[in-house]
Amino acid sequence: MTSQPNPFAPHWLIRDIVIASHRAAVGPGGLLFVGDSLVEGFYWNRIGSRPVLNAGYSGIWTEALEPRVPLLLQSAEPSLAVLLVGTNDAKKDCTEGALIGVMRHFEAIVRHFEEAAVPLVVMTPPPIETGKRLTGFYAKDAMASLSRRMVQAAKERAVAIVDLQRAFADGSGAAKAGVTTDGIHLSAEAYRRLHDMLERTIAAVTARRGDDQPSAEH
Repeated sequence: MTSQPNPFAPHWLIRDIVIASHRAAVGPGGLLFVGDSLVEGFYWNRIGSRPVLNAGYSGIWTEALEPRVPLLLQSAEPSLAVLLVGTNDAKKDCTEGALIGVMRHFEAIVRHFEEAAVPLVVMTPPPIETGKRLTGFYAKDAMASLSRRMVQAAKERAVAIVDLQRAFADGSGAAKAGVTTDGIHLSAEAYRRLHDMLERTIAAVTARRGDDQPSAEH
């Protein structure tokens, strides 16, 4: 994907400016929520008692996010982080080789959090809802496969896993009706569910205090 023109570059520059301003308001010790447009669209500024620094970049894919993470960790100095990325890696015609490459970058991102000693909650990308405006741009099977790989890779390394692929799926592996607005971006109700899952997960992580065994929210 790096050889393709990046139509999101101007937006990412604006997001860098907004995130820097927001970072000054949040201060050190907050919750860093980093990822793609699903993160950028998250509209709560607190999870429990923790202020949230929203570091979502619409259109970003795992390879493009990876070099940004060390800079965010260094500048934000969070006490906890949440990662939600991969949606834009599971596009139509995604190959097995491409998924393997995505996972290399995903694992590099996880290492950045480990090296910074910042506890990490991993969220999987949610399933695709059929019959909507953006449905045809994404590959349902690739999204599900990528989510399974992320869960496996994060099992011994994240403090918790929130599996949106399972939580929002119908029996066929697609998203339940009403989960998205356009096939991929979450509806208001789905965001409320995501928020509630994060609230419970982070409360459990906080209560464990040093227990590094991951948990899963479904």
